Amino acid sequence: MSEQMHNCEIIGEIGSGGMAVVYKAVQNSLNRPVAIKELKEEYASDPQIVARFVREAISLAALQHENIVQIHDFFQQGKSFRMLMEYVEGIDLFDLLDRVGQLPLDIALLIAHQVCSALEYAHYRGIIHRDIKPSNIIVSYKGEVKLMDFGIARDENLGDLTRPGTSLGTPAYMSPEQIMGVKIDFRSDLFSFGIVLYQMLTGTKPFVEGGAKSIMHKILSGDFVRPRRIQPNIPRKVEKIILRCMAKEPDDRYQSTGELKRELERLLMERVRMNYSGRIVTFLYHKGIIPRKDAENFVPAHVLEDRKLIREDENLPPALSLKTIMGVQSALAAILVLWMLIVQVLVNDYASGAEPAGAPGALKVVVWPWADIYIDGAYIDTSPVARSFSLPPGIHTVELKNPYFENVEEKIFIEPGRVMKRSYTLKRKKE
Repeated sequence: MSEQMHNCEIIGEIGSGGMAVVYKAVQNSLNRPVAIKELKEEYASDPQIVARFVREAISLAALQHENIVQIHDFFQQGKSFRMLMEYVEGIDLFDLLDRVGQLPLDIALLIAHQVCSALEYAHYRGIIHRDIKPSNIIVSYKGEVKLMDFGIARDENLGDLTRPGTSLGTPAYMSPEQIMGVKIDFRSDLFSFGIVLYQMLTGTKPFVEGGAKSIMHKILSGDFVRPRRIQPNIPRKVEKIILRCMAKEPDDRYQSTGELKRELERLLMERVRMNYSGRIVTFLYHKGIIPRKDAENFVPAHVLEDRKLIREDENLPPALSLKTIMGVQSALAAILVLWMLIVQVLVNDYASGAEPAGAPGALKVVVWPWADIYIDGAYIDTSPVARSFSLPPGIHTVELKNPYFENVEEKIFIEPGRVMKRSYTLKRKKE
């Protein structure tokens, strides 16, 4: 291959897939980095594969969205077929998960939201991706997320090149209807999206055991472990989203991509307290994926090191293996028996009037939309938070702080051995 191609200087190969190879290049006329996707020579004589490649270019040209990799031009020269595309400096989600394992909750939600935004845009225009998976999602070093590779996408405006009864896609991420080779709609993409969100939060795919046929059988039967059994700290609201996306029947999934996107937006408003792209850049920097000098091009230096902007409870603990889950269940059963004995002893003590002196109480705080929680002047946590705060009996001062809302301060009395629950709705600051 020559060093020049369509007024572009080839820098090197980025990657090679099943039917195409992608190169990084510099477009000389505009002095900008670009990507060139070229159909492999051995497939250039296959009319159906060529038709799919051309169809991908046409579909991409119709999708002008910030979360979709853009196409600049298309070239055919003899038996060579090439796309000139946007070059994204970043790391694909497959490699990111391979390097860091499961993602913090806020990062997973930020990535999911941008992928969902791309899907909503494509679905509205009648284009179904059909191959949603981590390697087709790229996280840029600017903190942007891009969906790519519409090679097997179905464009309702152009008709379908897939023969009836044929299944296309990557087995571990296919919907049941894809596997059966029946006609699909946008809800098939949502099933695959749910698998990706599951993988980001648990560090494992829901359908993994055996070969491709075994995986497909599990998908068809809906046989997978719920995400909270692997990672108990996943909020129930998030698990509910995953399970609805991965419902076996399309009618039980979200009936519009916009509805799913709005649910993700509500979660982000509750949990992310800084610029969304900046939060992703900060995460990539702290994981050693981008150097500090590059991170500082998009995020101020003091923000990169401001741990108060990053919720501690967004960093989920390591996920549990299935073997560990079974062991934990056995241990919990034993603990439950022990706990019942202890409770019986305490009940007997209470009946006889023997109450432990100075037994701690607890405080449960619920705040909308969110706040930093201070008790007796000390920072405790940031809501929403599931746990209660153990406190000695007596009077305590609770303060709630949110830079966009008015602060709240309240005196509370904690009784021994009791849990007090307080709910607050913050008032937005006047402009």
